[in-house]
Amino acid sequence: MKYILAALVITFVFLGEKALSQPTGTVQFYGGYSIPMGDLKGEFGNTFDTWTGNGNPDTNTYFMKSGINYGIYVKFPVKRKSPVQITGGIGFDVFSNSKIYDDNTGAADISLTQSHLAIVLGAEYNFATKKSKLNPFIGAEAMLNVIGGKLTIIYPTETKDFSMNSTMRIGLQLAAGLDIVVHNNIGIVLGGKYAFANLVGKSYEPDFGTQYNLGDAEHENNGATYPAKNIQYLHLYGGLSFYFGR
Repeated sequence: MKYILAALVITFVFLGEKALSQPTGTVQFYGGYSIPMGDLKGEFGNTFDTWTGNGNPDTNTYFMKSGINYGIYVKFPVKRKSPVQITGGIGFDVFSNSKIYDDNTGAADISLTQSHLAIVLGAEYNFATKKSKLNPFIGAEAMLNVIGGKLTIIYPTETKDFSMNSTMRIGLQLAAGLDIVVHNNIGIVLGGKYAFANLVGKSYEPDFGTQYNLGDAEHENNGATYPAKNIQYLHLYGGLSFYFGR
């Protein structure tokens, strides 16, 4: 009997070590809430004639109010048992703002969106110990962002649609979070990323017809000088981790 108990103890110890050993790869699916910052954040004016100008203090912003995010990330340790991991993935953030006007300066239902498709590659440091089920991490990633958008204005007698010409920018995002192991191959991830989305590649082109541009470089228009715009945002997320190669 004592030999059977000894064998069971050894088996459980081995399985416990295996369950908590470092995976050779992690795939994470996430979704959450995005908060526009910097010049991405702005509010429409209180009246129709001030919704983007004529005294609106947020004229030199992109007028975004809130957003959502979702995506997929993968992580691989640089070598077995290393706390440093290579990270990469694809994320999608959609920001929006809308307002209904009906005053003596005009009437319209306005909806504005801006979308960011980000392809990222970077590194992460994991503070987990060998037997830890709570694994905090910090990291940084380079971003290749494809930015687009749409504006719809519904007047009482007609509807006008405008589209942003898609453009690419290079940026950087800083990350921190917590990966909670709930099973040998499954975990829950919670975290946040702060993105500087347009550090490289700013430009300005005039709008034409129903097409408009990001226009984030410093420029002059109608005798006025507008400073460069810095697109930043914070996204908070939660999701599932799937561990491979334990």
